[in-house]
Amino acid sequence: MRAQLRAFVHVVTETPAGRVIAELIGQAQTDPDLSAALLERYSGPRRALAVEAIGQARSRGELRAGIDPEVLVDQLWGACYHRLLMPNLPLTRAFADSLVDNLVRGIRA
Repeated sequence: MRAQLRAFVHVVTETPAGRVIAELIGQAQTDPDLSAALLERYSGPRRALAVEAIGQARSRGELRAGIDPEVLVDQLWGACYHRLLMPNLPLTRAFADSLVDNLVRGIRA
């Protein structure tokens, strides 16, 4: 989880892709075709990878059996997207680490 979240933070804060992603998300709020394309080609596949990784960790006994991988993805990546789109606080590697640390204390088996 930590590596995936750090990689995401790197892409959206240290490459030109971050601005593009933020602008696409903004435009997708009023453009149904763009929203569908963004879900199909960007956010859907990435979310599926994260959900799968969390599900595998749960299967290995690294996470509590009852956790919902979809909700966990929302907790981690949702907080990062919030900081990307509402930039009153910085989106940093330290923030990503804090998110993971705070969650792991409550979900570790």
